[in-house]
Amino acid sequence: MIINIINNMKKALLIGLMFTSILSFSQTRVQELNVPDALQVKAYASLVKAIDNEYTPGEVITIKNTVIKRKKAVNYDYIDLGDTYYDLQTNSSPGRRIILHADGTVSAVWTTSPDAGTGYPNRGSGYNHYDGANWLMGRDSKIESAGRTGWPTIMLIDDGSEMTIAHESNTGGFITSKNSAKGNTSFNSSNAILDDLTEPNSNRVPIWNRSAASNGKIHIISNYWASEANGVPVVTRKGVNSPTTYSRWDVNGDSADIAHVLLPGYDSTLFAAGGGDSYAIDVRDSIVAILLGGLGDPVSLWKSTDNGDSWTYTDVDSFPFKGQRSAARLLLSGDTALSNDGSMDVMIDPSGKVHAFWGLGRVLGAEPDGADTTGFSFFPGTSQIRHWKEGDVTSRIAGSGFDLDQDGQFNVTAETYSSLDANQNVPANLLSATRTGNTSLVTMPSSSADENGNLFVVYSAPVENQLHFLNANYRDIMVSYSTDGGETWMGPQNLTQDGTQECNFPSAAKVANDYLHVMWQQDATPGTFLQNHSASAGSHPNEINTMKYAAVPVADIINNVIGNDVRTASVDNLKTAEVFVVSQNQPNPFQGTSEVLVYLRTSSKVSLTVTDILGNVLNQGDLGVMNAGNHKLSIDANGLSSGMYFYTIATPEHQVTKRMQVK
Repeated sequence: MIINIINNMKKALLIGLMFTSILSFSQTRVQELNVPDALQVKAYASLVKAIDNEYTPGEVITIKNTVIKRKKAVNYDYIDLGDTYYDLQTNSSPGRRIILHADGTVSAVWTTSPDAGTGYPNRGSGYNHYDGANWLMGRDSKIESAGRTGWPTIMLIDDGSEMTIAHESNTGGFITSKNSAKGNTSFNSSNAILDDLTEPNSNRVPIWNRSAASNGKIHIISNYWASEANGVPVVTRKGVNSPTTYSRWDVNGDSADIAHVLLPGYDSTLFAAGGGDSYAIDVRDSIVAILLGGLGDPVSLWKSTDNGDSWTYTDVDSFPFKGQRSAARLLLSGDTALSNDGSMDVMIDPSGKVHAFWGLGRVLGAEPDGADTTGFSFFPGTSQIRHWKEGDVTSRIAGSGFDLDQDGQFNVTAETYSSLDANQNVPANLLSATRTGNTSLVTMPSSSADENGNLFVVYSAPVENQLHFLNANYRDIMVSYSTDGGETWMGPQNLTQDGTQECNFPSAAKVANDYLHVMWQQDATPGTFLQNHSASAGSHPNEINTMKYAAVPVADIINNVIGNDVRTASVDNLKTAEVFVVSQNQPNPFQGTSEVLVYLRTSSKVSLTVTDILGNVLNQGDLGVMNAGNHKLSIDANGLSSGMYFYTIATPEHQVTKRMQVK
C-alpha cells in the first residue's frame, strides 16, 4: 500500500487499513495506521522553493523546476566531537546542545556512554569546546562525577562559566555541572535538584529537561516519567497525566524560586497528557518563550516578558481537538487532522519576536476502549516542517524531504517509517524498522538567527535512493533559510550529503555569525540501537556513534550553493553478500571472552583478526563459510594484557574494524 500524504483524507478512504501494534507515547494510547506490503511513502514533493506562505485544507505544494546543485569538493569540515555507544539523543525535540559564544568560541554537549554495558551505567553528558583554533580531543566520557544522567542542556552563566543540566534517570531530578570558565573541562556536579518532593515518598520522577539561562535565572521545563513496571506512578495534576511543568532556578542563591508549576491555562481542557521531549524553550534578556506540543496535541506557546513572573498564551496551530476527549471528538469528526509529531523548537529573534517550528503529524481518532477516550492513530509518513511567527494567523512550510530523483514524489521505504512491533520484532516482510519514537519522516527542527535577521532551521529527513542494505533510507541533516523574517522560506539544502551514513538528531546554535553552527549524531546504521534493535533480526547493532560538528558558511546557504547532491553509493554493491553488520563486542571492556554479533545478507567466507594499537597481528582465524543471517562470534582475550585492541571481521571483499578494551 502507498500512503498518499494529502489533505482532507476522509474516513471513507481509510477502509481496509490495518491497525498495528500499540506504541507507547507518554500516557496516551497511540496506534499507527499502516497496511500490508507498504513499500513506499509517496508524497507531493514539497521542494520548499519559493514556498506558498499560507496553509489551507487541501493544499498541494507546487513543484518547481529545480536543478540539483552539485556540492563543491569541500564545503566545510566535519569535526568529531566525541564517540558514544548510547545513541538516542532525544525522543523528539532536539534541545539546546550547542552554543556560540560572543568571542566566536563554541561549546557542545550530548548524551554519551563510553561503553555498551547493559543499561549504560556510565551514561552522562559528553562535552567539547572550540577555543577559536582547536577542539578538545578524546571527549568520550561524561563530565558528571556521579549519577546516571542524560539529555543535557548547556548554558553560559552571567559569571562567564558554563553550566549543564541533565536528568538523573534513576530517581529523577536534575544534576547541574559547572566549570569555572567556558572551555574548562573540570566540572563540579551537584546533587539532584528539582526532584519534586512535594509529596514525600510519592516516587515522582521529573526528567527530560529543556533549559535556558538569562539575567541570573535558569528557566527549566520538564516532564514526569511513569512506569508501572518500575513502581513509578503516574503524576496527575489538573487532570493531565504526566504534565509538563515550569521551574526557575536562581543562580546566585543556588535554589529554586519556582518549582514544577503548571503554566497558566495548562489543564485537561488543553492537554490530556504530557510527553517527554515534546517541548522547547528560549530566552533573550527578560523574554522567555516556551512551546509545548505532542502527537495529537495542540502547539501551544507561553511567552513572558518579565523573566518568567507572568505569561501570555497563544494557540499557535489552532488545532481543534484539545484535552481529554480530543481523540473521541476527532473520531466523530469523520476526518483526519493535522497535528505535530512532538518534535519542535522555539526561537526569539533579535527583535524579540517569537518563532515556532514543528514536525507535521496527521492523526485520526481511535475507537474508545471502554472508558478510555484518549486513544488515537497516526500516519507515520508526513514530511513537512512547519513555521509560525508571532502575529501569524496560520503556519507555513519551512522544510521538507527532497525529491532527489525529480519524479514529483518523495519516495521512502517502509523500513524508514516503521517501528518494531509489540514484541520488539521487525514487522513481517521488512528487513528493519528505523523510526524514532512516533516522529514523522521529516522531523526534529532546530532553529538559528544571525544579526542580519536571516533565519535558519535544520532538521532530519531521509534521503531518496540512499539505502542501507537492510532497506532503510539513510537520513541527512537539511537546512532551509529565510531572509525576510520568516515570511518565505527557501530550501531544502542537504548539509551532510553522505549517503552511506545515518546523520540524525541535529542541533543548531541559536545564534549564527558568518557560520551556522550545527551538531548531529552519525551512525553506520539507520535508526538507533535503543529503539530499533531486534534481537531476533539483529537489525541494529550496538555500535559506536560519532557526534559531529560543522561550521556551515551562511553565505553558501543563502546563495544556494550547498545543494542536494549526495555521495554516490551503489545500492547493488550494498546488497551483495560481502556487506554485513558487525556489532560492538559485548561486554566491553572485558576479560576472557567477548561476543560479537554479525549479520550476513547471504552466505560468505568470514575471518577474524585481532591486532594491537600498533597494527601487530596477535590472532587471526578463518571462520569458514557462514550462512545468511545472524551469527555470534567469540573473541578470546586470554593471554592479552590490559589495554586497547582492534578486531577486524572480514569477507573476501570487505571488512569492518572496531576497537575493544581488555581489562
